[in-house]
Amino acid sequence: MTKANLEQPHSISKREFLEAVAAVGGVSAMMSVLNGWDMGIASAAEAPPDLMGRSEGTRVLILGAGLAGMTAAYELGLRGYDCQILEARPFAGGRCQSSRGGFKTTTVDGETRICDFDEDQYFNHGPWRLPSFHYAVFHYIRKFGIPMEIMVQENDLGYLQFDDADGPLAGRRVRKREIKADMRGYTSELLAKLVDQGALNKKLTNRDKEKLIDYLIHEGFLNAQDLSYKGTIHRGNIEFDPMKGFRPNGTSTASEAFAFKEILQSGLGQTFQGVTSFDHPTTMYQPVGGMDQIAQGFELEVGDTITYNAEVQELRQEENGVSVPYHDTATGEARVAKADYCITTIPLGILSKLPTDVSDQCKEAMAAPRSSTVGKLALQMNRRFWEEDDDIYGGQSTLGIPGHQVFYPSYGYCGRKGIIQSAYAFGRTAVSFGELSLTKQVEQAIERSERIHPGQFRKHYDDKAFSIAWHLTRYSEAGWAVWSPPDSQKLLPVLREPQGRIYFAGDYISSLPGWQVGAIESAWTQIEKIHTSVMRA
Repeated sequence: MTKANLEQPHSISKREFLEAVAAVGGVSAMMSVLNGWDMGIASAAEAPPDLMGRSEGTRVLILGAGLAGMTAAYELGLRGYDCQILEARPFAGGRCQSSRGGFKTTTVDGETRICDFDEDQYFNHGPWRLPSFHYAVFHYIRKFGIPMEIMVQENDLGYLQFDDADGPLAGRRVRKREIKADMRGYTSELLAKLVDQGALNKKLTNRDKEKLIDYLIHEGFLNAQDLSYKGTIHRGNIEFDPMKGFRPNGTSTASEAFAFKEILQSGLGQTFQGVTSFDHPTTMYQPVGGMDQIAQGFELEVGDTITYNAEVQELRQEENGVSVPYHDTATGEARVAKADYCITTIPLGILSKLPTDVSDQCKEAMAAPRSSTVGKLALQMNRRFWEEDDDIYGGQSTLGIPGHQVFYPSYGYCGRKGIIQSAYAFGRTAVSFGELSLTKQVEQAIERSERIHPGQFRKHYDDKAFSIAWHLTRYSEAGWAVWSPPDSQKLLPVLREPQGRIYFAGDYISSLPGWQVGAIESAWTQIEKIHTSVMRA
């Protein structure tokens, strides 16, 4: 690097930075950055607000039958409100969708895509995992009796293979646990020897040093005599006689550890953390049968209030009420819905293009966040070779290619067929992904995934796939809204407050963008404000 380059470092935008983070570390790393910008994951409430009193007959018009809209209708309905939901799609749930046989989605260009998976197969192409601390979601899971199961976020038996890595490990397929064991072993060895040689004498007492070294021996599987790491049977690939079992006396043969320098050169050691990130723990959860079971739980409660195929055209308000002209896409009729109040959950990228009776500052706020580009692809396989041949049940493998990972299903274990998520793309990668036809998306995914499971993907692909590019999907046009820190501080508070008789709800006004819990919590905050206003009146 020249002196001029050192004096004038290249600057990148926040968008480019987030895309780079996502490319290297995936959505977990990107969300961790957002968390640092006060746009993170911590759940704020465990139950809906305790609203005192009832308001019989007050009409509330809700735009959008996603989780935010249905939460508002459900909770207000319990307090006597007369709610009507206008939903542009022919089904409820918003982005809380699961693709299964017969499911249809439409692009902004009018192309209809139909899923043809087998009857017992599905894919969560919208939200697909829940950490245990998303209390608002679990509140309704319990209330509606939705069965849950474990979603395996991380699995040490998954594979790593980085073709573009440096050093001898380039292009070599290795188990995650091999890299984890060796990185922990070598780093534990270095620290243990430094402590033993007195490098931390000013920081630690002799008793502290003994305890730390004892911990490092166990953490890194070190030789207790010379504090060296030479591999461990726990990294896998050992000489093992199933009739004799493991030999704790040392007669079992540990697989050979990779050289520390080789791991550092390859970058494989940067693919994991000793402690999983707060937002993406190793064990997460999912509804049995698909994430859309949550949406269906709400729909069973408020379905009679939903008007489907209702495409909102305008959002108008006067001193005493609101009126919303909408187009019935099923019949072609133009209609108008009226109410005392309105809660809109329409994505801001869409709402900002419609005629609305709100202040100029509110319009500025609606147009401020960026619409994220996000795409997913799933392939149906006619044999669960990852389980039968590689002992992988859930989790993921990766090639270090932006937008491409192999996510194994956390349901249907030991069955005959299964669905593998073979793409999860963000930013520019998602834009390129969305421009490909489904045929080309599938071919690209198979070609890449064959490196992880040689000879298996192409052989066992069942000629059934489904993909979605959320930024190209009608009535969504984004994966989620992304606020810049300045706009988050200046304009987000505008949308959190009433605009006359119009209220905003959705994950985009919460501190949890892109998560179902953000949608539900946003509805809780807005219904409390509406109820307070009505009770005062």
